[in-house]
Amino acid sequence: MQEEIEAHLLGKADALPAPLPFRNLVAQTRLGVSREEHEAYFRKLLGDVEEPTAPFGLLNVQGDGTGLEVGRLPLEAALAGRVREWARKLGVSVASLFHVAWAQVLARLSGRSDVVFGTLLLGRLQGGVGSKQGMGLFINTLPVRIGVGEEGIEPSVRRAHLQLAELLRHEHASLALAQRCSAVPAPAPLFSALLNYRHSAGAAPAGSPEALRRRTGMQVLRVEERTNYPCTLSVDDLGQGFHLTGQVQPPIEAQRICAYVQTALASLVEGL
Repeated sequence: MQEEIEAHLLGKADALPAPLPFRNLVAQTRLGVSREEHEAYFRKLLGDVEEPTAPFGLLNVQGDGTGLEVGRLPLEAALAGRVREWARKLGVSVASLFHVAWAQVLARLSGRSDVVFGTLLLGRLQGGVGSKQGMGLFINTLPVRIGVGEEGIEPSVRRAHLQLAELLRHEHASLALAQRCSAVPAPAPLFSALLNYRHSAGAAPAGSPEALRRRTGMQVLRVEERTNYPCTLSVDDLGQGFHLTGQVQPPIEAQRICAYVQTALASLVEGL
């Protein structure tokens, strides 16, 4: 959106590619993986899950995001380097290690060794040609299930990596469908915690906020994000380092959640 606005302000709108209608994505998803295939995958994954994973007993997933406490923590540089090193050694995504670490934290906070939590998917990987430039609601939240303490750390990380890879095929599945495939009785939620792992490396200098302000008078005034989930961890992958942001329902301290994740990551790489 910023690139398109900049092009208009600079008189370069004619150079923009033809806009893609959002209906193309709708058609792509409806004609892609069948509902039956989605159901088969999630029944196999969640069919025997009978209780919600609720850190601190938080179960309200219908909130509007107001009143959440926010905590932020840059991951220690040495630890960030070790996380990337082990991801390379194991041939897995860095996100896999963060998912396992988040599962370990949630296991302690919910009193469960078998945890389910939501993970955000970009929604554009199978969106068809030009989906990277398309505007519309692409992202989706789907469940991940990780057993804590059931196997060694390395197998657990590899299993998480495989599960995330499999989940991409179902990135446009309905969350309601996935929840119905579990044995958790309605109206209880399947999970109340969310992990948002996103690649947030700085834009090229020409597209930086400073450059935009210099060239077009645009500047960032404020950024705010909220979610209906009462316990959320966002991981910004900055290319080298990582930045953790926790949002949690008071009186629980969001900063402490971030510290828990850093501790879990340190234990994870130490174990590896």
